[in-house]
Amino acid sequence: MASATPASSGTLDFGRCFTFLTEDPDWLKKVLIGGAFALLSALLVGVPFVLGYCGRMLKNVVAGATHPLPEWDELGELFSEGLRLAVVYLLHVIGAAVVVAALGCVAMLPALAAGGLGAGHAREAADAAGALSGLGIVAVYGFALLLSLVLTVYVPAALVRAALHGGIAEGFRWRENVAFIRANLGNYLLSIVVYFVAAFVAQFGVILCCVGVFPAAFWAYTVAIMALGQTVRLNPSSL
Repeated sequence: MASATPASSGTLDFGRCFTFLTEDPDWLKKVLIGGAFALLSALLVGVPFVLGYCGRMLKNVVAGATHPLPEWDELGELFSEGLRLAVVYLLHVIGAAVVVAALGCVAMLPALAAGGLGAGHAREAADAAGALSGLGIVAVYGFALLLSLVLTVYVPAALVRAALHGGIAEGFRWRENVAFIRANLGNYLLSIVVYFVAAFVAQFGVILCCVGVFPAAFWAYTVAIMALGQTVRLNPSSL
């Protein structure tokens, strides 16, 4: 069982999450390369590279590096690091999808059973079964939305711990992951808010046509990593 950890002793610097980037003299080159890999992520090829880069950046932020954006070098190692994080992410998402799909199948059972009723059975029974399935589908939809919210809050912690501990297994130690969230609740939730703000701003990359969309999306990732890295740095014992 995860041991108790002290609460964070400070609040992350919200403004720096959005300004640190330009302090790096090579920030534009790094973001443009990151945007290219973000574009390749649409074909899944770039996903491990983007996640690997984010993992390295996270380590730099936690270590207090002046310029936390790493270089785009040693791509083989970057791919390997990112692949581990991709496994953590995908297994969480696939697991949630399987649960929702299974519940959806269960919700449809009354309607399927009603479809098999013979002509001698009352039509009211078939209508009731159909209505029951309809209510079940609505319930499953609501559960799916709730589960999506839970994953939005939980998965970043799993990825952070997997990246900093260097192992896939850490991403699935749910007690430790939940303990990490609880120990840094304020800063952790603020980190998620920071990402949503950055993601909203990144949508305006479309103004620059398709050339700007993917670098803007990659920029949003770096903002989120800065926030999460600060969260860990303020309370390193929570890992």
